[in-house]
Amino acid sequence: MNSLFHSLRSTWTTMAVVAFVTCFCGCSVHLQAQTAMPQVKIDSGTLEGAWVPGASHIASFFGIPYAAQPIGNLRWKAPQLPPSWSGVRKATKYGPACPQAPSPWLPEMLGIPQMVTNEACLYLNVWTPRLSGTAKLPVMVWVHGGGNVEGSAEWPPLGSTLAQQGVIVVSLNYRLGVFGFFANRALSAESPHRVSGNYGQLDQVEALRWVKRNIRRFGGDPNQVTVFGASSGALDICNLMASPIAAKLFQRAILQSGVCVDSVYPVLRQAEANGDLLADDLGIQNSAHSLVELRALPAERLLRAAAKDGRIDLEPAVDGWFFPEQPAIAFANGRQAKIPVIVGSNNDEISIFASPLVAGKSYRPKTVAEYRRWLRREFGPFADKVFTQYPAESDQDVPGVFRTMDTDFDFGFGARLLAIEMANVHQPAYLYHFTYVGTGEFTGLGAFHSEESMFLSKKYWTSWIRRPYDETLSNTIIGYWVKFAQTGNPNRFALSSWPAYLPTTDFCQELGQRIGPEPVPRAKRFGVFQQFLNSRLEKSPE
Repeated sequence: MNSLFHSLRSTWTTMAVVAFVTCFCGCSVHLQAQTAMPQVKIDSGTLEGAWVPGASHIASFFGIPYAAQPIGNLRWKAPQLPPSWSGVRKATKYGPACPQAPSPWLPEMLGIPQMVTNEACLYLNVWTPRLSGTAKLPVMVWVHGGGNVEGSAEWPPLGSTLAQQGVIVVSLNYRLGVFGFFANRALSAESPHRVSGNYGQLDQVEALRWVKRNIRRFGGDPNQVTVFGASSGALDICNLMASPIAAKLFQRAILQSGVCVDSVYPVLRQAEANGDLLADDLGIQNSAHSLVELRALPAERLLRAAAKDGRIDLEPAVDGWFFPEQPAIAFANGRQAKIPVIVGSNNDEISIFASPLVAGKSYRPKTVAEYRRWLRREFGPFADKVFTQYPAESDQDVPGVFRTMDTDFDFGFGARLLAIEMANVHQPAYLYHFTYVGTGEFTGLGAFHSEESMFLSKKYWTSWIRRPYDETLSNTIIGYWVKFAQTGNPNRFALSSWPAYLPTTDFCQELGQRIGPEPVPRAKRFGVFQQFLNSRLEKSPE
């Protein structure tokens, strides 16, 4: 029960507060709804949530099962409908995160050493400012990042912050790492679609189907859904845009520092061969009994084995079902979802991966010779062309040049390419370039990967030193994102105008100490990355 109402004793005072809340929050709130815990009936049963402390008009429902839990015989199977329950199910605690190794990011990001994890993890959470079946509010569905090997629906805690702006927010867990992206010949043989892998992506589709069926009961409009995410969450959203299985489950997308249009994924047989390496490491041969043995293994042993073998790369795969073709090819040929998007990247994305703040150990060349060797390993015959665009004349130049080059290669180039390809199918794409630099320990990191999510959630990292302008930038980003979810266009009164991307002008929106349009930084250098991508796509097996 909200503490505000504990102190109200008289009928007159109670009526006054109800009137105040009704007027000030823009939605009718009955006294019974505020003194009792909020309840909602969905297709699998009745849920009882809680009122958000400090925002008493917002109801939250945590730990809602959107699928049958993928344990036992359901490990490495497409998600199934959740079982129904009788009575009232408490929905006041987050469900456990999906299995993952302890993350070095957690102490900084959430101030905790590790997540509570369990293989039974297919839960989602809902925040609603108006628990009414007739409200028809826009819905924002958050897909968390973490390289598809870590993270949870709690990262970052943005639900109540955004719900206060008049939208419904959903966050979800999905299977990660070896549980979410393990392909294997025996698994493909038992599948009705003769495929394996991509389970994490299928979980996201199942969560969106749950939203389609149930979100109206929380006050949401199932035909006004925006998916948004950061890092691998944004990449996964890009994949959803390329998959016919996810068609028409969302109407808008926001992709923060992650896209699929600059990637080349393994095909199914390559992913299965990758999975065979893991089975071999575990001493399990491909046989009639191999799946029984694999499914009987403890989650911890699978995690350790996958982490130990450096040859194993667990990622989405072009399987002919979830992905009929490479997502990069789908977008290039105009076969992606035709929806408005916000897409962008940060100016110094890769700096955080080598930072002591997150126990980063990412390789960094220190000399020109090391830099050139790295380019040869990554780009092969295109290495000299990349060096010409991102030259280092001395060893002293290498750290800064490498940071700019790899940020552009992994993030900036792809964000702009997606904007181009959406403009080519006559869909509005709002391209941004995040440039804000923190102080203290963050000064040397520039505008680093995932930094913008702090401003979206108003939950700042443990070592972050707050400054007055942080609130201005936070309110601006939230304003843009929410307006986009409401209308498909981020422009709103009192915010700097943000033009849709046009290849002919090649402008993006700077989000930082300055907010406004600017030419896409370093765009003239991106041609070599396009050449390299085209070469990889030409060599990709079908």
